[in-house]
Amino acid sequence: MPYYLGKRPHGDLVRFHSPTTPTKASHGHLYTSVIGPFKSKVGASYYARYGQNNPALRNLDDVERTARADPRMEQAIIEESLSVEDRSTALECDALDQLEYSPKSISQGAIPCPIHLNTNA
Repeated sequence: MPYYLGKRPHGDLVRFHSPTTPTKASHGHLYTSVIGPFKSKVGASYYARYGQNNPALRNLDDVERTARADPRMEQAIIEESLSVEDRSTALECDALDQLEYSPKSISQGAIPCPIHLNTNA
């Protein structure tokens, strides 16, 4: 299914997929404009993060090729190749790792704040 980027009124881009080509009637209430279709989630994510002002990206094939060559997209490329079951397992393991390596345990109602103020300025 093709991926698109919808531009919201504040200018941020939101990745979405649609089985049909987005139109003003179908998506105009959500976005001011739509970019795509991208061939993959990786290409759409890359363009949203790094490609908007890159003059070397003249078309969607350029975006896809550049995204797959960029080391910053390695995790997204790996995730794309996982099955739904494997992706679910990976997310569960990641959540457990976060809990295990968290410097402080989180209790209900408490919000840990890693920001420290330097008052010796």
